[in-house]
Amino acid sequence: MDPHPGFPDHVTKTLARLLGAGFPVHVVGGALRDILLGREARDFDLVVDGDFEAVWRALPGAIMIPAHTRVIVIPQRPNQSRIEISVLHSSAGGLEGNLRRRDFTLNAIAFNPQTSSFVDPLEGRGDLSARRLRAADPPHTFRDDALRILRGTRLSFELDLTLEPETRLAMEREAWRLHATPGERLRDELFRLLALTSPSRGVERLRALGALAPVMPELLREVGVAQNRHHPEDVFRHSLRVCDLIRPDPLLRLAGLLHDAAKPESKRFESAKQDFSFLRHDLIARSHVQRAAKRLRLSKREESRIERLVRHHLLFPQRLQSDFAIRRMLRRVGRDILPDLLELRRADLAARDPKEGLPSEWRDTEHRIRELARTTAVPARVRLAIGGGEIMRELGIPEGPGVGRWLRRAQRRVLEHPGENVRERLLAWLREAQQAD
Repeated sequence: MDPHPGFPDHVTKTLARLLGAGFPVHVVGGALRDILLGREARDFDLVVDGDFEAVWRALPGAIMIPAHTRVIVIPQRPNQSRIEISVLHSSAGGLEGNLRRRDFTLNAIAFNPQTSSFVDPLEGRGDLSARRLRAADPPHTFRDDALRILRGTRLSFELDLTLEPETRLAMEREAWRLHATPGERLRDELFRLLALTSPSRGVERLRALGALAPVMPELLREVGVAQNRHHPEDVFRHSLRVCDLIRPDPLLRLAGLLHDAAKPESKRFESAKQDFSFLRHDLIARSHVQRAAKRLRLSKREESRIERLVRHHLLFPQRLQSDFAIRRMLRRVGRDILPDLLELRRADLAARDPKEGLPSEWRDTEHRIRELARTTAVPARVRLAIGGGEIMRELGIPEGPGVGRWLRRAQRRVLEHPGENVRERLLAWLREAQQAD
């Protein structure tokens, strides 16, 4: 065997073991593509011509994963690429049939380690040389699996490829099918896109393809919504800039995309200021966060993290001048999300004026917040004058997570205003807070 020089040792050994056992094997997929592009390869996909059980027995320690299409996985050691093995089915056209059913031509290349030759029925290597992304079968590629529209968008920016015109037209034609794509698949591919450098380019591409509505309709509502003298760009463009300025944490970047989601409906013209305002958009956005979380099948913890970040993202330097004001903010916000919240606010302010960048007044305020957060003890919980049962009766809500949220809000209320820990006052506050929501 004369293996390709880009294969790691553990991959070469697995190939040799399979060939030694008499099983024809090929390397396919993204790892081979990345090697041909001179990039670091991650997960390796191998396809073997043989009986599944016999292949599994030929690989001591391998794990069989029962799924719609069974696969064999080689256990990873630290800093090793994952190896996943599938078996060809002769009824499906063998290796070439397998390659022709793949998403893009650059993923439809196979390498034979025994002959050091490529199997490339769709001329994917030519597309790689031309830095071109082309669908393996434009009439059917996205009709068979609409998620490939998101994957193709991500790959085009991740690998710096140009979309081939027929492929782009096919994406536009089939984008509506994303409405039927399971939310967890949308989430996983969207998060991969949000982890890229300058993810806004991918979001813009999805909008141009007509694919943003099934994935993030909250953003489409923002297009063309002018703001005020503090924001030269519309809400959509501003949200994309915020997303780009945040570190590549997909969940935090998603919060950046959603932080102004309620501005369209909260926009009001104030005669006194002769300008527009967006009163309570930080609170109204909760419903948008909840809908996005449900669509993308986020966990309750992930939804809560985004909801809290969006709710508290308006940290105004002029309102945080004293140590008392900062400590009060810390109690209200919670220490667990403080680093993320500061990064979101920093990006929000810097995105207002790309030329000027972050205002100096915020730099000073953030420094004081971090210093006080480091030196101020976390306040102990207090025993509330009301319990969950009274909250349910007063607000007319059933038992469940909502009661816990109101209890936490009541805790923050009492920590900020110790004199309010009186049953009648807390119940009155609950009624007012529910009406305000």
